[in-house]
Amino acid sequence: MQTSPLASSGTFLVALISLSTHVEAFVLSSQAHHYRHHNRCSSSLSSTKSPPIINEEVSCLNNYPSIPSDLEGCFTDREWEQRCSLAVSYRIAYLHDWHENVFNHITLKVDGSDSEPGGPYFLLNDFGIGFDEITASNLLKVNLDGMIIQQSIPADRREINPGKGRVFKPGYVLHSAIHEARHDVHAIWHGHDLDASALSQTTLGILPLSQEASYVLKKGLSFHPFEGSANDESEQPRLVANLGPTNQFLLLEDHGPIVACPTIEEAFHGMYFLTRACKYQMKSFAAVGGDLSRINIPDDESKDEIMRRIDNFDEAPASAKSTASNTTNCNNKDDVVMHDTSGLMFAYARRSAERVFGKDQIYR
Repeated sequence: MQTSPLASSGTFLVALISLSTHVEAFVLSSQAHHYRHHNRCSSSLSSTKSPPIINEEVSCLNNYPSIPSDLEGCFTDREWEQRCSLAVSYRIAYLHDWHENVFNHITLKVDGSDSEPGGPYFLLNDFGIGFDEITASNLLKVNLDGMIIQQSIPADRREINPGKGRVFKPGYVLHSAIHEARHDVHAIWHGHDLDASALSQTTLGILPLSQEASYVLKKGLSFHPFEGSANDESEQPRLVANLGPTNQFLLLEDHGPIVACPTIEEAFHGMYFLTRACKYQMKSFAAVGGDLSRINIPDDESKDEIMRRIDNFDEAPASAKSTASNTTNCNNKDDVVMHDTSGLMFAYARRSAERVFGKDQIYR
């Protein structure tokens, strides 16, 4: 993965000088204000009622090995499946360079844990273990207070850290706050991608310069001011308030992105599009020396059409719609056949990670 084009000192100086001339006027424009507005809520961007949705994808795009016999008493089958999906997510993040040594976190709420004593619980990485070393069994299960729930996992399954595990406080502070406040969110993905983190240090936010950026804006993008290392629990209410009740993206200013979604597949989809959007934007800035007047920024009329099309991002061609109308379960002419784009994207990334690392090294 390439570093930000602004990392080049020559380009950076040119961009910095030019930005000092152009940024102030741009930020004051109504367009910049519109896209940089805090707590932008995705539900406000579309008022049309969606037609019935028929999803014709295979029911299980992502299947995982059965729980090993020596771990059957440690996890339920469902928790094991979640552990596998989260472990491979860490390997995927490693391959995309969405990590920083032993820092950063991806968390997944344990299904059914809301009703358990002391629940809900979520899974996260053991601090000190790299993303390329995460396995299904060395993930930690913690409550909202950051306390580890012991599960009698065999020591040979935790050879890197055979102890009880370590919880990195900043990871707990960020993730537990969102897991507690947003019941629609089960997966939270946070990383320090270089371009996304660099863009978080600007006042421009993410502009609608690409399909990927439009997806992020449509799903809801908020911003949270930098308060220093996220190890102070008093920051949690402000972070949750800035994320808002429906937004899926939170850009931590001077820090990096958080993606909060109902599923791990959607969280990967969101992080992939967000980081691509940031890379495009950083490269376009460098290409014009920071002169924003030379960047194609859609006007309000174009923006409305761009956002409308995002509503149909997953829709299959009209021929599939006609075919669906002839089936037993899809006999409404207004039915819309939708692809599971998030599931398909994650499945490809999962297969790639399995080829690189080997299934036996991830799902163990």
